[in-house]
Amino acid sequence: MQITATGFGRYWQYRDLVRNLVAKDLKVRYQGAALGFLWSLGNPLAMILIYDFVFTHVFRSDLPNYILYLVIGVLHYNLFSQSLMQSCESLTGASGLLQKIYFPRILVPTASMLFTLVLWFVAILILVVLYPFLGGVYHWGLLLYPLALGLYIAFIWGLVLTFSVLQVEFRDLKHIVEIALMGLFWFTPVGYQISTLSPHARSVIELNPLTQFMDIFHSLLYNGALPHRSSVLIAMAWTAASLALGTVLFHRKARMLVEDL
Repeated sequence: MQITATGFGRYWQYRDLVRNLVAKDLKVRYQGAALGFLWSLGNPLAMILIYDFVFTHVFRSDLPNYILYLVIGVLHYNLFSQSLMQSCESLTGASGLLQKIYFPRILVPTASMLFTLVLWFVAILILVVLYPFLGGVYHWGLLLYPLALGLYIAFIWGLVLTFSVLQVEFRDLKHIVEIALMGLFWFTPVGYQISTLSPHARSVIELNPLTQFMDIFHSLLYNGALPHRSSVLIAMAWTAASLALGTVLFHRKARMLVEDL
């Protein structure tokens, strides 16, 4: 069956290009490193150990199987933060390629996010192996996790498109994003439950869209229960807004990308 250059087929015909972009990033990232791919686990592992020490020995957490709660939060936050950081340099880093040949520009930030996902899935596979040893319980609600993850990825992809195209015009954006992500980590219920906060602090944390996604992931993977309906609906609303903003802004700026680069 012949694929037409319309709709999804227009992008599918460039699948080899996307695969090469992802492979190139992987090769450049770990070229010459003795441990290679394993370094992708370094940052989340260090953060988990530090956070676990602080909330176990300094500010004691009463949560049972706290390390599982923490691992779930850190891994999913890292997917968000690493995707955004990678996106900020996706278009500017591919300026030479963009100026030489034509292809749908949206594939560059998309390949950037796929690169992040490849590394992230390695960490998730380790969680799958350790899940029962960390106190995780298998239940039928886990079947909903791929849907929740797909919603989360769609939300992030919308922001990836937004930040990638904004970085072309505002070259300081990646530094602002890096600082903002460090602060956002503490305003996201990664290693604490929002129910333990004061009403004022809770109202602030609930403004963070990641709060709803963390509630969904912790409900499914830690509590062994279905997430709150309100969290799902709010997460869906944030995802729709992110996709709308990202796709509209990207397509509006795509025509001038080569000139701005």
